[in-house]
Amino acid sequence: MIKLFWFGLIVIFTIPAFWNLLRPGFFSMQDDLQAFRIQQMDKCLTDFQIPCRWVPDAGYAYGYPQFNYYPPLPYYVGAVLHRVGIQYIDVVKILFIIGYILSAIAMYILVSELTNKWSGFVASVLYTYIPYKAVEVYVRGALSEFWAQVFFPLILWSLYKLIKTNKKIYIPTTALFIGLLATTHTLMTMIFAPIAILWAFYWLYLQKGKNINKIVWAGILGVGLSAFFLLPVIFEKKFAHVDSVLSGYFDYRAHFVSLYKLFISREWGYGSSGFPNEKLNLSLGIVQWLAGLFAGLLALISYKKNKILSLTTFCILLATLFSVFMIHMKSSFIWAKLPFMWYLQFPWRFLAVSIFLLCLLSGFFIFFSKKLQYILGIILIIASIILNIKFFVPKDWLYITDADKFSGVSWQKQMTISIFDYLPIYATLPPINEAPDIPEVLDGKALFSDYKKGSNFQTGKVDVLEEATIRIPLYDFPGMQVKVDSKKVEHYNNDCRGQEFCYGLISFKLPEGEYNIEVKLTDTPIRKIGNLVSLVSIIILLWLSF
Repeated sequence: MIKLFWFGLIVIFTIPAFWNLLRPGFFSMQDDLQAFRIQQMDKCLTDFQIPCRWVPDAGYAYGYPQFNYYPPLPYYVGAVLHRVGIQYIDVVKILFIIGYILSAIAMYILVSELTNKWSGFVASVLYTYIPYKAVEVYVRGALSEFWAQVFFPLILWSLYKLIKTNKKIYIPTTALFIGLLATTHTLMTMIFAPIAILWAFYWLYLQKGKNINKIVWAGILGVGLSAFFLLPVIFEKKFAHVDSVLSGYFDYRAHFVSLYKLFISREWGYGSSGFPNEKLNLSLGIVQWLAGLFAGLLALISYKKNKILSLTTFCILLATLFSVFMIHMKSSFIWAKLPFMWYLQFPWRFLAVSIFLLCLLSGFFIFFSKKLQYILGIILIIASIILNIKFFVPKDWLYITDADKFSGVSWQKQMTISIFDYLPIYATLPPINEAPDIPEVLDGKALFSDYKKGSNFQTGKVDVLEEATIRIPLYDFPGMQVKVDSKKVEHYNNDCRGQEFCYGLISFKLPEGEYNIEVKLTDTPIRKIGNLVSLVSIIILLWLSF
């Protein structure tokens, strides 16, 4: 009952953060593909394409390996919510609301475990009312990155419980949270992984290395759960134009943040970083970083009475300072030597870790305050809400429905936005027109009937009147398979035909006759291995849970 009380109180205190999402309609955001991705995932579920890898309408309706590279978890949840009768644009808002509530509860769970319930509550409120949490929702619309911050506290909590209690149940919980993070946001996983590893080593050291085998198994299981997604991301990266996310606007060198913007600035705007005079708020939150700083001072004072928590505070403070350093231009020499980090695109993505650690420290600050903890806690809560609540407002509100979102110019934009991000490598340039409803006949004569398009397949009948070269309105990609009358036939993707560029579409030849054709994305060996590893990991996780 006590836990329910605190959980209920947390929900109440988070309501102002998402109050503006409760009205009908939708709002503009930089990543205006959230509803589209959920809709495409829903089409995957309709066709029992599980795990979903290929979506039908992206890439200007030529199909796209969206979820072979883009973390799918929030969109699975979104598609399920739609199945109970909620329109897609409302699902997006609900997912953001869930993110606010769950991240606050997760922070409470972690901090209350390490200190006390009041400190956990204060930390949960500060974790909600911080400018970057408003930026991610109301400006960027960064659903996956926003959701990733739910799992930061849960992973550290579960690791702590596993090491301290040696209870077997915390192996599957740790693995589950790791797997959920990895399938929610790859880049956040990469940023947070060192924090989680150092956290585990820290408590293992204090416990003199006990339970290290359980930690290792939890980590392996966590990676295993997400293998269906991670293995293709790692080993099939070469089959898409993913390097396009490293150039132009996405060059990390244009997105370092000054100390003024990190610690002092209160400016607010709805633009993008890297432009002159942009007013995007990328601050650490004045209340939060002050509380984190004072946590370090009080830990120093309390060291003799509470050595472990004081030492923990110092270590977290050092990790916080390093994460902040990685956002500033002075860290450019590190970025230059680590090319894999360029995929982060924006050094300020480290803000997600920085604000998490600062809010964790704020909980320690309240705990160290002893007799003043309730007064100071109330002051921090009031200050963080008053100073930041004005940021939790969308720039524009559009009184639209799904019908408006998925039609006309809006639909055209969603099919083509960021088209180069995961464009199959066989296409040298994106298409300039929407894909036709039926295949093209490049040579010869042929007629099509009963032609259907699914999420990852196309089928139909073709009457070849004269030997024909047929081009399917579908990008070629590893695993694409063409069957004619249920027999596999060879196909090619070199469809330039004297043009300046290739579309990289599936093409093949057929002699005269009537045929049933089927083109479908099948699993490559890497995908099969990933699926199998994830399935085995799920079975082991369930076995350990009972």
